[in-house]
Amino acid sequence: MRIFFLCCVAVFSFLSCKTEINDVGNVPERGFHSNRPANIWEESLVTGNGVMGAMVMGDPYRESIVLNHALLYLPIHSPRKPVSQGKNLEKIQQMMLDGKYTEASKFIVDLANSEGYQGKHATDLFVPAFQFNISSDTSSVKEYNRTVDFTTGEVEVKWEDNNGIYSRKLFISRADNVVALRLSSKKGSIHTTLNLSQIMRHDAGRKKKFTLSEKNCIDKVESGVMENGLYFKAWYERPWEFESRKSFKGYEGVVKVVNMDGDIEMNSDQIVINGATDVLILARVEPSDNMEISKVPDMMKDLSLYPTNYAELLDAHKKIHKELFERVSIDLGVSKEDRMKSSEELLEAGGSNPALIEKIFDAARYNVICATGINPPNLQGIWGATMTPPWSGDYTTNGNLPVVISHYLQANTPELMLPLFDRLEAYMEDFKVNARELYNCRGIHVPSRFSSHGLNNHFDATWPMTFWVTGAAWYSLFYYDYYMYTLDKEFLQKRALPFMEQAALFYEDFLKEGADGKYVFNPSYSPENHPANHPSQACINATMDVMAANALLRSVIEASQVLGVNQDKIPVWESMQAKMPSYMLNENGEIREWMWKDLQDNHKHRHASHLFGLYDFHDPLIMKDKDLLEGCKRAVNRRMEIRRQDNGGIMAFGMIQLAFSACALGESETAYDMLTWLGNSYWNNNMVSTHDPKKTFNLDICGGYPSLVMKMLVYSEPGLISLLPCKPQQWRSGHINGVALRGGIIVQELSWNEKEVKVTLLSKIDQNVKIQLREAEMQEIVLKADTPATFSFSYE
Repeated sequence: MRIFFLCCVAVFSFLSCKTEINDVGNVPERGFHSNRPANIWEESLVTGNGVMGAMVMGDPYRESIVLNHALLYLPIHSPRKPVSQGKNLEKIQQMMLDGKYTEASKFIVDLANSEGYQGKHATDLFVPAFQFNISSDTSSVKEYNRTVDFTTGEVEVKWEDNNGIYSRKLFISRADNVVALRLSSKKGSIHTTLNLSQIMRHDAGRKKKFTLSEKNCIDKVESGVMENGLYFKAWYERPWEFESRKSFKGYEGVVKVVNMDGDIEMNSDQIVINGATDVLILARVEPSDNMEISKVPDMMKDLSLYPTNYAELLDAHKKIHKELFERVSIDLGVSKEDRMKSSEELLEAGGSNPALIEKIFDAARYNVICATGINPPNLQGIWGATMTPPWSGDYTTNGNLPVVISHYLQANTPELMLPLFDRLEAYMEDFKVNARELYNCRGIHVPSRFSSHGLNNHFDATWPMTFWVTGAAWYSLFYYDYYMYTLDKEFLQKRALPFMEQAALFYEDFLKEGADGKYVFNPSYSPENHPANHPSQACINATMDVMAANALLRSVIEASQVLGVNQDKIPVWESMQAKMPSYMLNENGEIREWMWKDLQDNHKHRHASHLFGLYDFHDPLIMKDKDLLEGCKRAVNRRMEIRRQDNGGIMAFGMIQLAFSACALGESETAYDMLTWLGNSYWNNNMVSTHDPKKTFNLDICGGYPSLVMKMLVYSEPGLISLLPCKPQQWRSGHINGVALRGGIIVQELSWNEKEVKVTLLSKIDQNVKIQLREAEMQEIVLKADTPATFSFSYE
């Protein structure tokens, strides 16, 4: 392939999208419409502001709106000091060296029970606040549509019946932290009843796992009417206090009619509206640390202070939300007609359909933006309508959480990473306790799961999660990546490096040399998988652990050099690098998942943790070694065997990580297969993702899907840009705008067709960068700060 390289300076501006909804049939340009209400709560339309979330079912006459709050974690277990694994560590390590992996796992459980654990301690449950019900007399629906506008965060349910045309619009304001709901009608009037109710739904088969009481850990609830509004209070049955920390005692919520042109009646627990054509309702939910002193009266008063004009409220919110959402856009040459098809039609078209790819790319980002604010998204984002969510609806750090946050930096929304760092830093003392109690180590140990605290309390004999030591190293890489994208040295100095240093300190104490002078990771854990010849997940030298430690040491050294600090520590870390065990290939030439004696690879598994070094920033130890590159390709193909059998199979986020790895290896056909499966099987008609095919509401791949698309089109390291490294041949033309690159660079536009590739770059600083298109020879380019530059590659 011969390529001609041209360079010029040009200014690129984003195109703005205008959205209008004038009747039942019109839909937003960057959004979607669905042609039927939700059959189950998992199909509800979602919106949020990162503090509160709302799920709208969309029934014209029996509407159900579930309200959520990012901090509503139901206390079910008081946190405990971690099991005294550290006091018994030498015994455990010897059991592992003797191959008694199952015995070592069971030993921890028996030890914990002797210390008062009394069974498995699930993380506190993420639960909904309450259900807002809107009921009215039924009629015969002539036309129906429900929509989500990604640019505004506004959901709408609109229908026409024998009485007129009706609309319900709802958004949650980032500017005012309030839920705004507008009921309106044309040619008819609104006659409706409003009330609040407790949610009692349970995820099938999970109630017993959480050992809930008959009260389901909600001691009591109270609801009523006040000042043209409704209120709801819930007292937790098991609030906890632990070493000067405590859980919330419950929560309160209010819903208030603040403007309307009809009549209103208040009964004991409901509001009746008659003869209205325009109604504005505001709502808010807040957790409470003192349920004896109610905030309901103050909350009601606060809702009266906001503008009573829906459009004014929306405009203030839209200025924030729209700017975040529109930073990135993709166009695969889809016709407007295809782009405007309903979500049901798009999903029926299949995962390879460009219109669906565009729509999922936008929907996924929208969902994650709505769920990011106080915290990063949990397993369910910021939504849910069950009191027993799968896996507690917590933060599962050994795969799920890294996937859902994976696109923030690429999508040029670095501020959305900050809630993750805020949460990690809030739990730093807990992480230090984990390191000390579990491993007799200084530094920090991030557990595989947490929600309302950071102590490592969740494990059992099958899932020996106290043996996973990758957590702090992995999240250190996100800290350093934030710097590589933003070039924010103040962040690097004050937040990133201190966290990284604590993570490295743990390894300084934990790692011990084996007989060959190389470190031994003992105990170790490759998340949720076990060797083919051993039933236990407990192991030694999981490849993931080694890759993460290698990446941490590289990053903490680089960060220290950038800041000119840690001159005494850098030699220590460099000597540690030299003692790291080398990655190994098995008898089939595949990279091994466990680098220890006879532990055999088990490819029939949903995770691919031994490919960790290819998920995001590419591990140079792999990329510079032809044998390891080939070994990783073979490992991807072996993991693909179970995926091909099931057209994707269970656990979508595991497929995302496998696709990330294929993308790093330039395996475009394999990556495209997985992108297609992801589009085929894991989305409901509300354009929210699931964990398994059409099953289990779960937000993981809402971060991973757009990240994968961006990785297919551009990869970056400081000083290096790779264009279209894994672009599918099916995408013959298109463009993507706004992608961020490491080194403080924004891709203002990357466009391609079968004859030419063109990219416009904007750099924060003056710098020289190497740029490469597929197999072509690298070219060195010069970027001037704040000056857009366009580069063209022509095929001949």
